[in-house]
Amino acid sequence: MHVAYNIFPAFTVDDETLLETDLTACSLLVLVGNGTFSYVVYDTAANKFLALKSYKYTPSKLAVADLEMIEQVFDTDKLLLTAFKSVLLAFKTSDQVIVPSCYYNPSLKKDYLHFSVSEKIQEAVLADQSNKMDAVNIYSVDKDLLGFLRKEFSTDLVIHANTALLQSYPMDFDFNAAEGIVFIEVEQLSFTMTVYKGGKLLIQKEADYEGGLDVVYAMVNILRQLGLNEQLVKVKLGGTVATDAGVYQEMYKFIPHLEWIQRVPGFNYITKMQEIPGYFFHNLYALALCV
Repeated sequence: MHVAYNIFPAFTVDDETLLETDLTACSLLVLVGNGTFSYVVYDTAANKFLALKSYKYTPSKLAVADLEMIEQVFDTDKLLLTAFKSVLLAFKTSDQVIVPSCYYNPSLKKDYLHFSVSEKIQEAVLADQSNKMDAVNIYSVDKDLLGFLRKEFSTDLVIHANTALLQSYPMDFDFNAAEGIVFIEVEQLSFTMTVYKGGKLLIQKEADYEGGLDVVYAMVNILRQLGLNEQLVKVKLGGTVATDAGVYQEMYKFIPHLEWIQRVPGFNYITKMQEIPGYFFHNLYALALCV
C-alpha cells in the first residue's frame, strides 16, 4: 500500500536571486544518500550557487522504501519540475571500489566491484572516469531508483558522490601536509574516510558507526595500517555535524590536528550560504566540479 508522508526539508537556503535568474540556464546538482535527498541550483555562467535544499528521512535497507520517500519529495517540491539546462545525479552508496586507471578494463567492471562487495539482484553497475584523477570509481546503484530519477529529470549524467569528493580534496590548502591528510565525510549512519600522503591517494573507505568512538577507532586502525601517525596527520571533518555532536567531541579528544573542511573554493555563494558552516554541504557543492 502506498503511504503518504509529510516530508519537509531539513535545510533550505535561498534568496531573491533565485527568482531573478533564468533557471533554464542553470544546472541542478542532486545528491541521493542513505536517508537523504539534497540538491543545489548552480548558475554555471556566474559560477554561483543560488539555492540549496536537503531532505532527511529514516534510512531503509529496502530501496523501494527510499524510492517511495523520494517520490514524496517530488510531490512536495515543485522547483524540481523546472526545465534546468542540465541535471547531474550523484549517488552516495557503500557498494563502491576504486581501481587505478592503469589496471582498469571496462569489460571487467562488474568483476572489480564484486570482488569487494556482494552482488545485488536489482543493481546497475556504473563507473566514473576522469582526467583529474588517476583512478576509476566503480559502484552500484539500485536499478529502480536510478531509472526513476533518470526519467524524472531526463538526464543521463550520473556519478558517485565520492568521485566529486576526490575532485575537491586536492583543492584543500593543506592537501600536501607533510605527515599526510585525512578527510572524513560524516552522514547519518556512516562515514567516508579518504587518506592522502604526498599528494597520492592511499585509500578511500566507508564504514558504519553508532557513536563517535567508532569513527575514531576505525580511522586510527586504518592510519596505522598505512604507516601513518594519527597524532601527526591533518584531519579534516565534513558533513552536517555540530560541535556538540558525539563524532566531533570524540575526535577532538583524540586527534590533535582536527579541523573543519573548508567550503569548496573557486565558487560564488549567496550570502545565506556563507552564513552556515561551509563543511555542512561540502559534498554537495563539490558536485559542481563534475559539470
